[in-house]
Amino acid sequence: MCNGEGGRQSQGGVIAVLKPTLVPGEDALKRELSLRLAQDASNGGTTASLDGFEANAGIAHILIHGHGDLRHHESDEAVLHRFDVPISVTGGAFPLANTLSLNAGGNGVVGRRVSFVRGGLVLGEGIIGWN
Repeated sequence: MCNGEGGRQSQGGVIAVLKPTLVPGEDALKRELSLRLAQDASNGGTTASLDGFEANAGIAHILIHGHGDLRHHESDEAVLHRFDVPISVTGGAFPLANTLSLNAGGNGVVGRRVSFVRGGLVLGEGIIGWN
């Protein structure tokens, strides 16, 4: 994977692999989740998909933080974006109410920490990168 050569084709958009943050138990994630964000050419908005999410797991939401440091967890930190994960989604794409900038720097989401939250608990975290 040197000099721009890779074994995986780019799919466009951005991706974050959300690793479980809690020890295994009733509330913990059973496995990692894959959050993908893409621009929807048909309406100019942003769509999201969450692979590995179990629809019966209850109401959940995604937070995109203002930084990319997984060691930094202050309750008053800036959250750039927050969106709910529809209960009926099981890996399919769903539209977001706001269009996100899928770039790095400024208002872009690339390089920022993302959290999967359910019932007030952060169940998974990762960093957003290019897909």
